[in-house]
Amino acid sequence: MSELPLLLARDQQDIPGVPGLSLDYRLRWMDFDRYQRIKPSAILDLFQDVATLQAGNQGIGYEDMIKKGVFWVVIRSKFEIVRQPERHSTVTVRTWPHSPSRFSFMRDFSMRDEEGNLLIKATSEWVFMGVESRKFVRITDAYDGTMTFDEHRAFSEKVRRVMDFDTQDAQPFVLKPNFVDIDDNGHVNNAIYADFVLNALQPTGEGSLKTFQIDYRQEVRPDESLQVFIHREEGFALAKGVCADGAVSFLSKLEFA
Repeated sequence: MSELPLLLARDQQDIPGVPGLSLDYRLRWMDFDRYQRIKPSAILDLFQDVATLQAGNQGIGYEDMIKKGVFWVVIRSKFEIVRQPERHSTVTVRTWPHSPSRFSFMRDFSMRDEEGNLLIKATSEWVFMGVESRKFVRITDAYDGTMTFDEHRAFSEKVRRVMDFDTQDAQPFVLKPNFVDIDDNGHVNNAIYADFVLNALQPTGEGSLKTFQIDYRQEVRPDESLQVFIHREEGFALAKGVCADGAVSFLSKLEFA
């Protein structure tokens, strides 16, 4: 028997005894831009929501980890829009974590319509950070849960890091995070960075976003200014966030269809 039907089944339903969670969401009007394309920040927000609930069910949620002096931080996210969802439609969002490495967890996602058609697939990489030290903590120092996972991958190939680019003589988009951009961990929430990128890029109605990747390098705290630089090429664009001290906060790549 072909492995493909099995992989599709895994992507559409949770496996008993294996960490994973599927939830239905109704997409809102404001989850889309002026051209009726779903916003990258809305995608990341939905995936973050279901991941937070799944982690809580697994005993490694925010409150569980805070008791151990650590919190979850995403260091890389990538999604691909296979088909544009529609405003006010109901979608099923699923997440499933993979077995951890020494310093990180990989977690994948899918979004499907009511007929089961794949709309969006995504992957992400998460680490523990010390609440006081703000430094990475080894997974084995804070995680003692199940080691049984669904290893089906949303992307068959390993996601490579976004390459840096020269910003000499480039004019940045300058911003300072607002109160609503800050989450429980005291820094800009990961989904908000996608808004920073889109506001700096100012895309037109021509073409549509195919893939979005963002690599997070340094957290942005309240009242810290940020410069966002954009580099455009045929079919794709790069974005880089630079903190006031010159440190790179994030690098992002957007590909357009």
